Amino acid sequence: MKLLQKTIRSYFIYSVIILLIAVPVFYYVIQGIVREDIDEDLLNTKELLKPKISDALRNNSIDQLKFLDHDITVSVTSASKEFDTLTTVEIFDTIAKELVPHRLLTSYFTVNGKPCMLQVKTSLVDNDDLIASIVKVQVILLILLMTGLFIINRNLSKKIWMPFYITLQKLQNYKVEKHAPLSLPKSSITEFNDLNTSLQELTDRTHQSFVSQKEFSENASHEMQTPLAVFQSKLELLMQTTPLTEEQALLMGDMADVAQRMARLNKSLVLLTKIENSQFADKENVSIKVYIEKFILLYQPQINEKQITVDNKIVENEILHANAALIEILINNLIGNAIRHNIVGGSIGIKLHRDRLIIENTGKAYPLDKEKIFQRFQKESTDNNSIGLGLEMVKKVCNINNYIITYDFVNKQHCFTIVFNNSTIEMQSSLVN
Repeated sequence: MKLLQKTIRSYFIYSVIILLIAVPVFYYVIQGIVREDIDEDLLNTKELLKPKISDALRNNSIDQLKFLDHDITVSVTSASKEFDTLTTVEIFDTIAKELVPHRLLTSYFTVNGKPCMLQVKTSLVDNDDLIASIVKVQVILLILLMTGLFIINRNLSKKIWMPFYITLQKLQNYKVEKHAPLSLPKSSITEFNDLNTSLQELTDRTHQSFVSQKEFSENASHEMQTPLAVFQSKLELLMQTTPLTEEQALLMGDMADVAQRMARLNKSLVLLTKIENSQFADKENVSIKVYIEKFILLYQPQINEKQITVDNKIVENEILHANAALIEILINNLIGNAIRHNIVGGSIGIKLHRDRLIIENTGKAYPLDKEKIFQRFQKESTDNNSIGLGLEMVKKVCNINNYIITYDFVNKQHCFTIVFNNSTIEMQSSLVN
């Protein structure tokens, strides 16, 4: 979840909670105030009626006592205690044909030595309607207030955070090997300006370190070529000298293997440097099927030596618009690794479907480390011919072409899957003969 969304979400949840609490509280508070005012009015009415009731009792005309308000009734009772009760009752209204809530005051008091009961009723319909109207207005005002605050906060936050999102987008598009200037915008917020300054300095230092490391790799690889060539030629001359003992021949053979390994390592480092420097820019239509069949034929002696079964299932031939040398490196390393890290009597499965290539092989009985498998010099094999750069070159080629490569361990098979992007320009169905 984005920071802005999280902030607005917190405000929104808080506002909803306040609304849910405030509306009922406001309703009951208003209702209590109105009821209290009605009760005071009923008690005042009782005090005003007491003199009239006293005169009626003195003249023995209590039965003839009439009130203009029909909600007031008085009668003589046998109760000896004096007290007042206030209750809410529902009385059937013959006109409205429904129960109507009333506030009822029942008062017991003594006048001229005679106990009396007075009942005063007042309808609550108008008051309840007034309370409901007030609450509705209050709810509308609260909703408008929260909606306005939400919109203002959202727009204001977007405006304030806009420089941050621009900076984030430029960082996501930044490539250290190209080092295009970030051109981060100025902001009225000091913290964002400080962040942009620090990021600019950081990218400059990162690019300088990258350039230094690249130059070192290029120079080291280039300078190693001549000594390696001289070493190999001198070693070949030494192997031709006589007399040569068996022990000397073994030592020279080991030295030759080491020299060849160093030559392969140097060649791979030079190739990696060229890939990183984007020196394979030329693109053409490349057939994946052709390269797969080419390298299966090329590695046939190693396949026969390990008695590996190759299950080649090319359902469709993918024609890519890419650099032919890079695709050759990609297929060569994947098939070479599948053979090199396989077991005697193992198997290799090659599946070429629409938009993806799957190469799976037997090997170690446990999965490889997904976090390290595509890193430089990460070797899972004790094979001396492995230099630990093959899968890194595969990863580099995939990154340059925006392909997606994944590794999985399924049914005791090490499975590498490459998903090609929309650069595929042609699809030709081709069944396996």
